[in-house]
This record gives sequence, structure tokens and C-alpha cells, in this order.
Amino acid sequence: MNAGIWNVRGLNRRDHQVAVKELVSESRLQFLGLLETRVSAVNVSRVQTFLPRSWFTDYAGPGNRIWIAWDDELLDVNVLDLDNQFIHCRITIRCAHLSILATVVYGANDTISRRGLWQKLVLLANSISDEPWIVGGDFNTVLDMSEVCGSSADIHLAMTEFRDCLLDTGLIHLPVQGERFSWHNCSEGDRSLWKRLDRLLVNDAWLSQWPNSHYHCLNARTSDHSPLVIRGDTATHTVSMFRFDNYLTMSSDFHSISAEYLEASN
Repeated sequence: MNAGIWNVRGLNRRDHQVAVKELVSESRLQFLGLLETRVSAVNVSRVQTFLPRSWFTDYAGPGNRIWIAWDDELLDVNVLDLDNQFIHCRITIRCAHLSILATVVYGANDTISRRGLWQKLVLLANSISDEPWIVGGDFNTVLDMSEVCGSSADIHLAMTEFRDCLLDTGLIHLPVQGERFSWHNCSEGDRSLWKRLDRLLVNDAWLSQWPNSHYHCLNARTSDHSPLVIRGDTATHTVSMFRFDNYLTMSSDFHSISAEYLEASN
């Protein structure tokens, strides 16, 4: 299954619709998460006609902040939970008789509102045992200052809470190819700012099934955000490799837990 997620910054404009249609065609997508569509409920049926005829859409949040769309001839998609900041669903790939869990995220702009997202991701993680789970989208925050290029306001609290969420959920970054930063403020000179706001995360069950999977961060096109694309042909099953995320070392419990593990291993 080829899948993509993109903060399109509006779907009412024709050029934005064409850009999405081209992304679906070029990357041969069967599933797509669209963020910040800005489409009113009364216009959904009109706007979504730019998608291929066999595709179906669902959406969540005021102003349809999040859309998910998929090829109904190839996939069965059941929405399990939805919120103003995410849609959580089970995707069944018919030809492979395989199901995965997917959560499409569009985090709120402010730190306080995002706390609700972190809490609900932890609840979802606690309800998932051994099913492959992928979480992706625009989290509207970065993990550390290496994901920022340019002058930024104090975001240390936001980064800490994001790191805590990843520790509590056990979610791990998928390797990424392509653009280093996924968002640009479209300014020049001293006001130019780049951030990695968009990403894909997975659980251990996903990595056990597809240890070599990765995704691509593409050119931004008509939006100030880059589309993210993961292709099914990157998910070849081989011997699993050890993966370590540097953000783990930032946890206050890291050194004590490491010491206990080393002592138990001796």
C-alpha cells in the first residue's frame, strides 16, 4: 500500500486540488490524509470530486480540519476514533489480507491544546498490543532544536511534552529521505524559518513486520508544508536492525533505567 499525508493549506482552490491529484497519480497512492482542508461541510461533496472516482473520503473536526481518502476498490477503512486533532482507523489491504492501524494527526497550534492530543495518543497506545501502528501528520511542534533553522520563539516546553508523549507511547521515528525540513514560513532573509513539523511514527509491531520501511519528504508544491509518502515496496521483511532515537537520552529516567538494564545483563 502506498500512502501519503499532506497539510494542503486549503482545498477550495483549483490549483491545490490539482496538486493533490498529481500527488496521488505520481506516487500511486491508495490512502491519503489531508490536513487543514478549510472546506465547509456544505462544500465537501463538491470539492472531493477532484479525487479518483473509486475513492471515498471521511473527515473530522470543525471546518473539516482532517480528511482521509482511500481507494475503495483496494482498501477497507474503518474509522475507530476521531477527534479535532486526529482520525484513528483500521486499514485492511484486501489483496494481502493484512490490516494495520493508522492515525492521521493535525496538532493544534498552541501547546495547551496539544496536550489533549498527547493524552489521547497515550490512550491509543495502551489499547494496542501487537498490531502494526503508524502515526503521521503535522504535529505543529518539533522534537528538538536540530529540527529548526532560523529564529524561533521559546518552544522548550512544547518540545519536552512531545518527547514525553513519544516515550509514553513507545512510538519511533521512521527513517526519512528527501527534504530535511517539512515546513517553511515563506519569508526571506532574517525572517526565514524552517521546521520539521510533519513526520511519520511507528510502533514496535510495525518495525517487526517491516524493519526496512521509510518514507519520503517531498517538495512543498502549492503548500508551505511538504507531502509525506510511504510506499509499499519499502516494506520488505528482513532481519530486524537495532534502532535508537536520540530523544530517549533526554528523559530524566534514561540513565537510571540504562544502569539497571546493564546491571541485570551482567
